[in-house]
Amino acid sequence: MENSLDCKLLRELRRALREPGALEDSAALVVAVSGGADSVALLHALRRLQGELGIWLHVASLDHSLRGAAGARDLAFVGALAETWRLSCTLETVDVPRLARGWKIGIEAAARRARYEFLAQAAKQLDCACVAVAHHADDQAETMLMHIARGSGLRGLRGMRPVSPLPGAAQLRLLRPLLGVSRADIEAYCAQHQLAYVTDASNSDTRYRRNYLRSEVIPRLQTLNPALADALNRLSETAAIDDDFIRQQFARLVQPKIHKSPASWRINKADYFSLHVALRRRFLLAAVDELADDALSLRQDLTIDLDAWAGSARVGACRDCGAGIRLRCDYEALIVEKSGASPEAGRYRLIPRDTDIKLAAGQTVSLAGIRLRIVSDLEAGQRFNLQLPAQSELCLRTRRPGDRFQPKGMGGSSRKLKDWMIDRKIPRLLREQIPLLCANNAIVAICLADTWHLAEVSIPVGAPRITTLFD
Repeated sequence: MENSLDCKLLRELRRALREPGALEDSAALVVAVSGGADSVALLHALRRLQGELGIWLHVASLDHSLRGAAGARDLAFVGALAETWRLSCTLETVDVPRLARGWKIGIEAAARRARYEFLAQAAKQLDCACVAVAHHADDQAETMLMHIARGSGLRGLRGMRPVSPLPGAAQLRLLRPLLGVSRADIEAYCAQHQLAYVTDASNSDTRYRRNYLRSEVIPRLQTLNPALADALNRLSETAAIDDDFIRQQFARLVQPKIHKSPASWRINKADYFSLHVALRRRFLLAAVDELADDALSLRQDLTIDLDAWAGSARVGACRDCGAGIRLRCDYEALIVEKSGASPEAGRYRLIPRDTDIKLAAGQTVSLAGIRLRIVSDLEAGQRFNLQLPAQSELCLRTRRPGDRFQPKGMGGSSRKLKDWMIDRKIPRLLREQIPLLCANNAIVAICLADTWHLAEVSIPVGAPRITTLFD
């Protein structure tokens, strides 16, 4: 018969696993077991509920090669426990210090990444849709404090969620069914059922941030509020509800205004600055999340700074967001893009930078949707676009330093090509690829979209000429 402690832990487990989006139609569950009290209690309780929930359990345990013989001992303990309880298991060892060097990240981050990659692999091999871990209420409180100390925004204050995509494998679900249970209740459950478990000595090493919070910070804060964990868990739940509301508003009000490509997110400036600041910041966060493939999440302070910068940035200016992502200010849009991405052509026809193609009479050139024909005599039924002196040296090229342009109808005055392009709001990153037709190295036509802007060309009366046809 279940006593009050059993009722509390099992009731929370049942409630969590019956939440929408948890087990759903999954009959198999990979359970991450380190050998500590929390994961042993989770596995024991799940075994008791197997028939009721209609699930099949598989144990997965990973030695991170951080604790030498102690890590190998704990892995062997989990293997023996699975055998005793007649559960299948996957046991592996990875060299986290080596991975951390290769990934160029810290030990804690590398251990977390390696652990989730291992769990994802185990789940895929067994065709499981769900992985369960033993994070509990005290873990949630520690996570919240770590996020607060970093200056997190609303997304960070959500903390860990009972159901979320498995990091690095979004098609799998990560379940945390013990978030409503305290560490003390878990240890009492183990004592009641005489469950053996191992204690990780590294948990007392305060060089690790989480251990420092657990050993030094939380006990001091509990002198102000003994129910600190409960308070932080309520904050997490409130933040999650508010964040979900912002997500819904973002999907309804902002997503339809975003122009996406594999390398960029673009939004019209007028649309961006008409939004509430919460939605503007969410645009920046969401864009960086997707373009950086979840390798980076913007810090709250940088998000605030980028939003403020966008309000006064000059055209063409860029700001680094990290992970090879930048925010760029265009004439009419704000663009979050991969730093090495080629600019989108949009309505322009672009040719490769440093193009320089010599043209001769009788020649036809096709490039990037542009077709030029140089003819000596006007073809029947063909409207000519531009006539040039017959001895002109013609070329199709891109701009060079010092280029000037003498637009037709301007009384013979010329302008710097740069100024002419600025007046037409041609994005700076595209100007090096705008097609220019030149005669004797002077620009005589510029291609913008489907229009050729022609220069004023003087040809003496009766002088021989050639004709350029623009198709």
